[in-house]
Amino acid sequence: MYFNPTRPLLSTLACAIVAHSAHAVPPTVHVGQDNIKVTASCTLIFDTLSINDADGNGIVHIEAPADATRIEVDLGGAVLIGGLGAPETLKGIGIAIKGKNVTLRNGSIRGFKIGVAAESCDGLVLEDLNTSDNYAQALLSQYSQENTSDWLFPHANDGGEWITQHGAGIAVQGGEGVTIRRVKSHRTQNGIVLDRVKRSNIYDNDCSFLSGWGIAMWRSSGNTVCRNSLDFCVRGYSHGIYNRGQDSAGLLMFEQCCDNIIALNSATHCGDGIFGFAGREALGETPCPSSKIDFNDPEAWYRGRGCNGNRFIDNDLSYAAAHGLEMTFSFGNLIARNRFDSNAICGIWAGYARETIVVGNDFIGNGNAGYGSERGGVNMEHAQRCVIEDNAFSNEPVGVQLWTDADEALAKRPWVLANGAGAINNRIVSNRFTDMEKAAQIIAAKDTVFVGNTLLRCATALAQTDSIVTRESGVIDARVGPTDAQLDAIIATLPGTNKPRDKRSSLRGRDKIIMLDHGPYAWDRPIVVQVGGGQARPKFKAYGFMKVTSTQILGKGALFVGLDADGVTIEVATNQVGYVTPFIVMAIDPLKKAIRAPGLLVRCDWLTKFFPLDSAATKLGDVPDLAAFRALALAEPRAFTYSEIDFDFRGRSLQEAVGSAEVTLPDLGTSRFGITASTSMRFPAGNFRVHVLSDDGVRLAIDGKPVIERWNIHGQTEDTFTFDLLEPRVMQFDLDYFQNSGASRLRVWFEAIKPKILG
Repeated sequence: MYFNPTRPLLSTLACAIVAHSAHAVPPTVHVGQDNIKVTASCTLIFDTLSINDADGNGIVHIEAPADATRIEVDLGGAVLIGGLGAPETLKGIGIAIKGKNVTLRNGSIRGFKIGVAAESCDGLVLEDLNTSDNYAQALLSQYSQENTSDWLFPHANDGGEWITQHGAGIAVQGGEGVTIRRVKSHRTQNGIVLDRVKRSNIYDNDCSFLSGWGIAMWRSSGNTVCRNSLDFCVRGYSHGIYNRGQDSAGLLMFEQCCDNIIALNSATHCGDGIFGFAGREALGETPCPSSKIDFNDPEAWYRGRGCNGNRFIDNDLSYAAAHGLEMTFSFGNLIARNRFDSNAICGIWAGYARETIVVGNDFIGNGNAGYGSERGGVNMEHAQRCVIEDNAFSNEPVGVQLWTDADEALAKRPWVLANGAGAINNRIVSNRFTDMEKAAQIIAAKDTVFVGNTLLRCATALAQTDSIVTRESGVIDARVGPTDAQLDAIIATLPGTNKPRDKRSSLRGRDKIIMLDHGPYAWDRPIVVQVGGGQARPKFKAYGFMKVTSTQILGKGALFVGLDADGVTIEVATNQVGYVTPFIVMAIDPLKKAIRAPGLLVRCDWLTKFFPLDSAATKLGDVPDLAAFRALALAEPRAFTYSEIDFDFRGRSLQEAVGSAEVTLPDLGTSRFGITASTSMRFPAGNFRVHVLSDDGVRLAIDGKPVIERWNIHGQTEDTFTFDLLEPRVMQFDLDYFQNSGASRLRVWFEAIKPKILG
């Protein structure tokens, strides 16, 4: 259950219990305090600006009668408001519904952890509601650096973890025959959460500009989800800098969601457009139901287990930070006539897919920001008996990838033991590949059919490594996927009238994903945000303006601000070296309205040395002795000056990472090297924080006192130190860093927590 079973009983004084004849005009119920109980049809009137859900179980409680007679509750176009604070502080439930055949319509619920929460609610109807501006987590990732604490964890929800941790505009637990239509949910974390909901219709909704999931489904099967706008459900993205997505999605389908129709939706600009996963129980990472265990055949329960038999038809799944559609460890899914355009990693990621049919889709320009071997149109690891047929691929590094790898940990899971591993018996047939580096690539794949494909301006048709191709020519087998007529027949049965595809065509492209403190920019007002330039020469952009006519800056010292020729890019600079300066930059529109953004200018000279940790004469330990390390630094005669410390050595040489061809580095010989850097800066009075991102060891001292010490071998880790200054002062910073092996990263930056802009 979502609700606390120990919650207090509704007091008689706090309840309005309404009954009326079936033919009477529904009465009105005034809501001016917490715990108002409704048991019959009525119209609600909200008497106060905001109401605190003090006990966390709902302001209004709609309880269906025992005989399941339908009751209809109308909000009269009014707004129920809970908290008025920052999104991450919002608590409680706006309207709680329990029981069968309840209709709630016509109003807005905002300022809560959960707008509407319903349980055991067969026949529920939610329509014409606005659940925007409810709870949303404060995000810690910045334009220049991802913070991994922002990652979501959708893998557990049997205890209601999704809404307990992340809230929702609407949360439904346990229901059949549910209808949710014409609901709007913007600027919150999750739109609609469905837990064990079956044979229901979710359509004509707009759950967009969210930081989590537009619609999230847990153990929910037999549903129709169609004609919904699920755009810009995203976090963990900074265009051209990082594209993680952090498990956000337009549509989330976890733990054995089967036989759903997902059609005519727009899920663009999301972490994943659609993110489906068989589930930890299905894989055997958590126990299966004990009553289902066959001790004579312990793998039996896992055979054929997954998010199976779903039909994804005519959706727009483009511009994702990661994948257009991810569906893994699942059987018998149909992916037909969808659009996959410019997804960062790939169009479809279908690891361990079985009997999946991918037919009639358009794949355009996917995979230009992939990770590892993932990139391009369709990526299938350990796929078996899958068909990729009659699709169009263009302008991608690779159209279709099939491969087998070791996956030693997964190989021991019950699902893999029951359902097998390896890329086996897949068909790539009658597709069109245009302007591709590789039409298809198969690695350690067996019995692949690659026939009847049309290639135009493709460098390589089929790249093979350790694979067995059954056929590359000959007669094309009969079509496996459904025909257009068959798909049209399915579409003709769907409810609703909304046409969300291309509704936001003016926002095409991943560059339109602009992350703010609590989620993506909704393109509903003018804003100014920092987009680059670091802290030595910050660069901002003005979005949503009719026109920027001028710019201004507030701050102490010799600060300069200018508007670039593009009319939207604003640069801030100073000619004072060695100063830390908080400021506010302003973009001004033709009506002289100023939109502000805070910033921090840190202009200093870091005197920096690079040196090898090993030589013919000496070799320092994996974790260098600090005294020996500093002796090597002292002996290094060459030093270089940088305005900022921001070195990303991953996949690049040291020369590339330091960003200057003019810098001649020592001959390091191996990947083991050290860096020292020193600078002094004058800070104004205020509260500040220094951040250090490192992989491997790092040590930072301020005025000779160590404040950050992580002198060991570790993966990428962020450390911070906060300090208060009652008056301006000069501070000395000394940085030591070593790289042992593998990935390497070093960055230092500053944050003004409570700055004094003037005075």
